[in-house]
Amino acid sequence: MDQWYKIDNTGKIFHAVSNASNSAVFRVSMTLHETIDPKILQEALDIVVMRFPTLTVRVRKGLFWDFLEQNDQVLQVKKEADYPCAPIDRKENNAFLIRVLYFGKRISVEVFHSLTDGGGAAEFLKTLAYQYLTLKGEPVEADEKIMLPDEAPKREEVEDSFEKYATSREVKNPASSDKKAYQLKGTQLNPPGINVIQGVVDAGALNTYAKAQGTSLTGFLTSLLIKVIHMEKNREKSKASLITVAMPVSLRRHFPSVSIRNFFSVSNIGVRMSDDVLFEDVITEVTKQLIEKTDKSFLQESINRFVAFQSNLLLRIVPVFIKYPVMRFAFNQFGERAKTITVSNLGNIQLPDSMRPYADSMDVVLYPTNKSPVNCGTATVNNKLTITFSRSIEENEIIRTFFKEITRLTGLEVKVSSNGWGE
Repeated sequence: MDQWYKIDNTGKIFHAVSNASNSAVFRVSMTLHETIDPKILQEALDIVVMRFPTLTVRVRKGLFWDFLEQNDQVLQVKKEADYPCAPIDRKENNAFLIRVLYFGKRISVEVFHSLTDGGGAAEFLKTLAYQYLTLKGEPVEADEKIMLPDEAPKREEVEDSFEKYATSREVKNPASSDKKAYQLKGTQLNPPGINVIQGVVDAGALNTYAKAQGTSLTGFLTSLLIKVIHMEKNREKSKASLITVAMPVSLRRHFPSVSIRNFFSVSNIGVRMSDDVLFEDVITEVTKQLIEKTDKSFLQESINRFVAFQSNLLLRIVPVFIKYPVMRFAFNQFGERAKTITVSNLGNIQLPDSMRPYADSMDVVLYPTNKSPVNCGTATVNNKLTITFSRSIEENEIIRTFFKEITRLTGLEVKVSSNGWGE
């Protein structure tokens, strides 16, 4: 009998809200120093899919919730031809909700967010790159930083960690309804798609600078983004003053988990801006909120809220054809309106020492949405921080100013490139 899985607590939301303008597909990539051999990459993928059973599934329709089922088709590697994070056409993709792409020296894994988060996708990509290098005959050795391709999947890797760590199924402190934030607007790219602009900078040097300002690397980048968006907002004479960065926070640090499924919360970091707010004040406020909103007790409440929402009897007994439109409406009204931009930081990705010489960089691309047409993902490997902006609109002044400001403030060189879509 085929194995099947419930969609995890966060995954159900992505499942309900995705549509043509919100693909809910994100990308994690690794760029090597040599051009990718697609034949060897396919051989590596054929081995690795067995290791990640919750990522290599198909969706089955249920009356009250859809569910995931083992997919015995072949997941084919493809040469990248479209823009990043395009909606996944299940018919073209053998019903899989994940795709593996190659282009030049880059291997990309694109995943529908109901399956996993950035941490889970990064583990899949690391194992795939390790297996690829092994098949090429490179002298790489695995350690605890890699999920070995020939090991059997562990039960803990497929668990829903929200269920494991929930301490209550009742919401004692309902989430304060986050206030409406300033939202970026612009002219949709023609043809529609996603333009990607990447900046690469020395991670160690930028981290040292951030610490000198009394904050973390994430705190500095978030503060700078809020400042730059305010500068741009002034040009268009918008009255809205609250600029909010939605930040996915991995729960694995405070709540130990090796699950490859979604296990993250979102913390909204918002600052009410005006021309007399100094950049130092922005840094102070952002740093304070980052500490508060990544605290274990704050995140525990977030876990309990997720589980209480899914445990709600009324929600459980309502059929999906009624439930999904209601969830989509709530997401757009309360989730999307409360943020200006999403910034997802995968952090410093750990590779085995023997693999590091083969990896040039890693990056993460987030999908834009109607109300959040510019988003940002960051990842570090081998002391290279790659900051990736994805946008579905023509306007790119915020991105250009952001990279210029990093150089102006820190003196560090930022190497900027773009995929050229829509330009």
